[in-house]
Amino acid sequence: MYDYMTKIDVNCPVDESEAKRRLNVRKRAADKTEDGYVVFRMNDVVLDVCNTSYLQSGWATLAFLVGFPAAIYGGWQAVLFTRYGELVPVFWAFFACLVLLGVLCVVLLLRDCFNYRHKTVRFNRKKRMVYAFRHNGPGGVVAVPWDKAFFFPHRLSSVAMFGGAPTLMRCYVMDDDGKTIKDTFSFGVRVVNGDDETDEWGKKVLGEVLANFEFIRQFMEDGPEHLAVERYLPEGPSLKASFSIWFESFKEVGSVARVLVTLVALPAALLAILHYIGQLTSREPVWPDDVQRASASDETSATVIA
Repeated sequence: MYDYMTKIDVNCPVDESEAKRRLNVRKRAADKTEDGYVVFRMNDVVLDVCNTSYLQSGWATLAFLVGFPAAIYGGWQAVLFTRYGELVPVFWAFFACLVLLGVLCVVLLLRDCFNYRHKTVRFNRKKRMVYAFRHNGPGGVVAVPWDKAFFFPHRLSSVAMFGGAPTLMRCYVMDDDGKTIKDTFSFGVRVVNGDDETDEWGKKVLGEVLANFEFIRQFMEDGPEHLAVERYLPEGPSLKASFSIWFESFKEVGSVARVLVTLVALPAALLAILHYIGQLTSREPVWPDDVQRASASDETSATVIA
């Protein structure tokens, strides 16, 4: 299955390296807690956070804007060159490849646009359940007990041109045998680490993911009394929020690095705008009635939580 644009194997055993990274929900994952600017809402019962595709939204639209026109133009040129009779099979084969490229670009576009504004992951403290939204309607929510979920910091393959290896928190939903991955979803902070995790910087970057999970873990184990959210994510389209997502880390860089930041500011601004367009074209997620009822707090009714 695909988690945004990342292929994740399911219906297979957990990899040994992933098993070693599994987190115990009864033990601290980090010395500090960070909300990570990924929280939609928090009350005495539920904590709603975004899945990692919310923070990536914009890349797929950019791929469509670059790839689809190229496929159209290349296909048109391939048709024109079929006038050279002896090369007709070559050009038609090239045309078929470009058609497939165009279809792929449309599939990528639908990851960001005409989809859902966010696919929330809900942590229900009283029911000790985790709910991952997939789509509206029947069968649209993945549910797993908090104590049985397989949580681990997932370090993906490193891609130098994108800054290194993305790292995020992943949950495996295990089959009844406790060994086979039945489903999966990601949530919370997503970072990119160009260094090895044993280096000082690598540990610091991994620590951001773990600190965010520790925030969630403390909510589930101890409640929200000692937790504070600095800023909540808006659940509707917000140009300010889209820019904040892409420029959040810029404020932490030093004066020397600001020169480099200036060079990437324009591409980041474009991705922020594409993120906002994706929000505008997509629809709101709606939790099913059973999840809403289970999420009712002492201050709100189930009809209020959507």
